[in-house]
Amino acid sequence: MQKPIVVGSVAYDPKIVTIWDIIRDYFNDNGIRLDYMLFSNYEAQIEYLLSGKIDIAWNTNVAWVRAYELSNHKAQALLMRDTDIDFKSVFIAKEKSGIKSIQDLKGKKFGLGSADSAQAAILPLKYLENELGENIKDVEIIRYNSDLGKHGDTGRSEFDVLEDIKNGKLDAGAIGISTWVRILEEGLFPAGEIESFYTSEGYCHCNFTALDTLDENIKKTFVDILLGQDPNDPIIKKMMLLEGLNKWVVTTNEELKGYEVLTQAMKEQDLIKNNW
Repeated sequence: MQKPIVVGSVAYDPKIVTIWDIIRDYFNDNGIRLDYMLFSNYEAQIEYLLSGKIDIAWNTNVAWVRAYELSNHKAQALLMRDTDIDFKSVFIAKEKSGIKSIQDLKGKKFGLGSADSAQAAILPLKYLENELGENIKDVEIIRYNSDLGKHGDTGRSEFDVLEDIKNGKLDAGAIGISTWVRILEEGLFPAGEIESFYTSEGYCHCNFTALDTLDENIKKTFVDILLGQDPNDPIIKKMMLLEGLNKWVVTTNEELKGYEVLTQAMKEQDLIKNNW
């Protein structure tokens, strides 16, 4: 019997089981054995990928950079969501705060999300350093390290930042674009109370990662099956809605450029090590 393709994913939310049951059943219904292994943190998942205990990992951008660097560039990004392309970080403050640019943060309290979150901590810190240089010392950085190991997937630290801006404990802070869009669409804060004053350049978020030693036929089969999913099929549509995508996209050299700024930031901040 064919050995199943084993995919790793981090269980940051109960919906992950539903998502992966649907994906597993879709593969099996198409004659390809697939199973998944859930992890409580990305560091463990990276370890399992690098040691060959899983074939493919559904990685955050931070997990991808670590896997790529720690494998001596032997990791490959296979596939990603359309929503993983052109992801951004947003800096927010109260509308009446007088903060209209990064330069206005001098003498202010600025909140960063979980230390392992690219969108809410790692990249925002780099953007601050790029803009302020040595003057970053004039900004009081306050970190909200909730749900470490999940690389910001839960969004909890971003909402911690938002709450403390609202109650006056922070002057401003960083969140991911998806959290900001959710706040606007769902009206989670009173209209006009909080506004954005900086939006970063686009970068890439998650991808399916494999080592280059994985059989090429397995990689091709995995990619082809996912690309063949019909987003109008009710079950597939449900999975895509839960997973936050409209379609799967092959990761090319163009998309890989979207990880360069994060790679640089992680090296500068000494975050390549995979401690767990």
